[in-house]
Amino acid sequence: MVAGVLGVLTIGAPLLGAAEPGHGAQASAATSVSTRASVLVTLDAAAAGATVVPPTSLLADPTAAGRALITQASRAGTRGALPTGGIDGANGALAAVVPQERIVMPVAQGAYRITSLYGWRNNPLGPGRDYHAGVDFAAPLKTPIYAVADGTVTYVGPGKAGRSGMLIILEHEIDDRTVYTWYNHEDPDGMYVEVGQQVSAGDVIAGVGNYGRSTGPHLHFEVHTDDNLTTTEPLTWLEDQGAVDISQVR
Repeated sequence: MVAGVLGVLTIGAPLLGAAEPGHGAQASAATSVSTRASVLVTLDAAAAGATVVPPTSLLADPTAAGRALITQASRAGTRGALPTGGIDGANGALAAVVPQERIVMPVAQGAYRITSLYGWRNNPLGPGRDYHAGVDFAAPLKTPIYAVADGTVTYVGPGKAGRSGMLIILEHEIDDRTVYTWYNHEDPDGMYVEVGQQVSAGDVIAGVGNYGRSTGPHLHFEVHTDDNLTTTEPLTWLEDQGAVDISQVR
């Protein structure tokens, strides 16, 4: 279903053009998450300017509201609409249970639009299809990019492992596991951290850029679960971690 959504959104949308490596072990994961692609998906393309809002009757029950958002997203997934303003659920319903480690959305609510989801898609910059190992947050140039969790900067420089443009990698210890978050397509003068630097959740590490194989300014965000380029669906991971908007930690 993810591929179906992406197929109608390749014109004029900021997407990562290079094929992402290391996806063989991830294809089944992409299939399993496609049914819940994102709580961010709006009901149809005509409603692209609106955010999915749960019925008023559910607002008193955060858990029910979160379930409703996911259900609406699942039903809308094949219709091609994508969000305009952030994960409302991470602000409330889906953040009802916050884990010990504070997790922050990488871009502020209202500042971005999701333009490409995780998984197989039509290649926006060439023929055929490619595996998109992250999710794209389209936003104006220099929009702040936040560290999603406390961690250490392990890489700052040109894209690697098939990623183009500039790249920042952070290493985190979350739930007693090592996790890496990748932030891609910054401009060379838009990276504000250096290797070895300690960062806290919510620190500004870069500004949104349009560097490399890109069709417009955006953050390409990935979550890696090991040192072998194994990725997981970023929006689901953020949701499961109870990610909150930067406004809730400032």
